[in-house]
Amino acid sequence: MALAPLGASCVIVFGAHKSLLSQPRNVIGGHIISTTIALIIWSIFGKSLFIIGLVLAIVLIIMTFTKTVHPPAAASALVSINSQAGWGFLTSIVIGTLLLVFISMIYNNLFQTRQYPKHWL
Repeated sequence: MALAPLGASCVIVFGAHKSLLSQPRNVIGGHIISTTIALIIWSIFGKSLFIIGLVLAIVLIIMTFTKTVHPPAAASALVSINSQAGWGFLTSIVIGTLLLVFISMIYNNLFQTRQYPKHWL
């Protein structure tokens, strides 16, 4: 279930490595914040179309305030509620995003014309 949001993150991190949206703070922070908030709200209110819409609005606002905007992270929130994956999904997201950033650091820095990350915070 985590493959779709993490796959979208791969496109941004490897294809647009200079972008603000592809930096580690955004990738890791965005996914963790979005998934955590979605699971908390789902645990309290359950699954409905209204809750899914509300969660997406809330995670977008919080990612903006925390400067961790990463569009695929909103998909993580959506998947966590829609699939009713539970809290184990957060573990998959944390491990997946950490591996993604680590592998991207190795790959992107193999080339002299590429530098990743541009900044951490």
